[in-house]
Amino acid sequence: MATYSRTMSVRRKEDNELSLLHSEIKTLSIKVDRVLRTLVGDEEMAQEGLVHKVQKHEEFIESQKLLMAKVSGIAIGSGVLGGVIMDAIYKYL
Repeated sequence: MATYSRTMSVRRKEDNELSLLHSEIKTLSIKVDRVLRTLVGDEEMAQEGLVHKVQKHEEFIESQKLLMAKVSGIAIGSGVLGGVIMDAIYKYL
């Protein structure tokens, strides 16, 4: 009878540990899902993820770099052209 009681006690302890493990796995699964939704986004909730936001920011930064290069080129060209014109004017005066 003592071994039966001890066996049942061990079984209850194992069942309790399994139940706790199952609960922890569920909690971790929920957290992993939340992290995934944060990174990738959730189409049903119309939320864009961090990955998509980073891509958009990279595209914006690249477009700004291109715009600044164009503006710099125009400024340099205008300076050179203005210098040539001013030089020609000084030669005629």
